Amino acid sequence: NLILSAHDISEGGLFITLLESAMVNDMGFDITQSAALNRNPSLRADAWLFGESQSRVVVSVSATQKEKFVELLDKIPFPYEYLGKVTNGSIFINGHSWGDIKKWKSVYDNALEDVLNLE
Repeated sequence: NLILSAHDISEGGLFITLLESAMVNDMGFDITQSAALNRNPSLRADAWLFGESQSRVVVSVSATQKEKFVELLDKIPFPYEYLGKVTNGSIFINGHSWGDIKKWKSVYDNALEDVLNLE
């Protein structure tokens, strides 16, 4: 009962995974690449954000359960990293504003329609 949400990373990578998770309740996120860079200093931001490598899952836990969840993860030999936190709609990546979730939700929901409505 520690996890609030879980989403596999697949098409579109980490960024799309976070968008799809956040759009449901118009929430945002504030993430940093620091843990990934500690493991691999040459990791490019675009590969981190949009890479579609297999077997990765993003989970969210409440702030009150974070410590318990980390204790559980530390008991198993499985790599993990802390990405950041949920926000009230703003999106920040590596300290830079990427706008509001409602803007991204509109782009996500209407991209195909916008392309097909070319006049």
